[in-house]
Amino acid sequence: MYKCVEQVLVNKMSGSTVVEDPGIPLVDRRNGKYNKYVQDDSQNGSHADLSALGPPGKFDNISYRLSRRKLLIKRRRICVNVECTLALIGLIIMLVENELIFAHKITKSDAVSIFLKSGISVSTLLLLMAVIGYHVIGIQLHMTDNSLEDWRLAVNFPATFLKILMELMICAIHPIPGNITTHVTDPKSEGHDVSIDAILSILMLMRFYLVGKFLVVHSRLLTNTATQSLGALNKVKINTVFIFKALMVTMPGTILIFIMLGILLSSSWAMRTCEIYYHPDPEHSTFFNCMWMIAITFLTVGYGDIYPNSYCGRFVAVSTGLMGVGTTALLVAVLAQKLEQSRAEKYVHNFVYRAQLDKERKHAASDVIKYVIQLWRMKKHSEVSDRKRIRLHGKLLQAISNMREAKNEKSSIGESAIGVIEISKSVNDVYDIVEKMEDTNKELKDQVNNMESKLSDMSTKMDALYTAMMRK
Repeated sequence: MYKCVEQVLVNKMSGSTVVEDPGIPLVDRRNGKYNKYVQDDSQNGSHADLSALGPPGKFDNISYRLSRRKLLIKRRRICVNVECTLALIGLIIMLVENELIFAHKITKSDAVSIFLKSGISVSTLLLLMAVIGYHVIGIQLHMTDNSLEDWRLAVNFPATFLKILMELMICAIHPIPGNITTHVTDPKSEGHDVSIDAILSILMLMRFYLVGKFLVVHSRLLTNTATQSLGALNKVKINTVFIFKALMVTMPGTILIFIMLGILLSSSWAMRTCEIYYHPDPEHSTFFNCMWMIAITFLTVGYGDIYPNSYCGRFVAVSTGLMGVGTTALLVAVLAQKLEQSRAEKYVHNFVYRAQLDKERKHAASDVIKYVIQLWRMKKHSEVSDRKRIRLHGKLLQAISNMREAKNEKSSIGESAIGVIEISKSVNDVYDIVEKMEDTNKELKDQVNNMESKLSDMSTKMDALYTAMMRK
């Protein structure tokens, strides 16, 4: 509130008119710049001198903050686009280089391989610069939103720098030009020298996390200032997790299909790369066999006809199984939500089922009456057929049981149809009835008071009339 008052005073002194945008985030954490002015105003109770405010800062201008925030959001979106493009270029070059080696077209020492790896290194260097630029823009945006003059106030030193360092390490992983080998041992205790490009190429697939960042910066939930304001007021962060939850609510089937396809393709290629580098085998060298092995591992079936022969392949299989368990849980939750009946569908189903149970109960009641009459007639005519009497008696007991079951089932349907919405509606109805009764009681009380006042006036007039008659 004091910020708004100061802004209006400064604008009046400068003779400028600033139109505030209602879409600006409503939460403004100031750094205590005018605390002294606020204390003097509250203690003295008089208008403070405008000269004590000092020169206004650049963040005191709301229009400047809005324009700068819009510009920074646009720059951050461009920076993320550059990151995704460079990461995609690096991944494509890496895939081309590995596939040429798998097909025995080139070797690690050929000039083509060195040239392709050099291209990966150049794209990685540019990607690291784009990542640093993204975080710099994020700090500037935080300074603009919170009116901070110093960037050190907008940085949480342990957490922010660790986050930046981790992202730089993930993006820096790539196959290095040349042929660097290491001695490894497979599960059969057979040792041989292999290139480390397999591990670096597989770890390079972690760059797919940039897809989540791309979805966040291009989502309307992030660019809409009203959503930012509501999130700030309710202490909700509009980040990747929030965007993922929103997408799972709006389009769960599409998101799950993309996740499963991405896991299937990336894990199949990683498994094939591990097996070709660390344990060459014609059975595991084909992409379709690797897809079959990853599919049965993802679905936690595991037939055992094909299994990984290297520690790298086993690690990929374990990771795929864990991701399959998580994705299956998401799929079950989505299916359960989609198959659940809506309120209208529940009402229609319960109404039809209740009518069917009423019909069954009536039929059972009529059967009870019919069998009782038949047994009474047999007793009246002194029929001694024990077989027929036992059969009728059994049918009578079955009809009574059917009638009771229909009654109990109908009562259970009524209990299950009552939910939180029905209870709240009943509470509101009761509250309205009680409020109407209170209003009626108040009106009756006013009428009784009016009647008492009128009776008092009539009594006073009667006393005055009696006094006048007695005087005569």
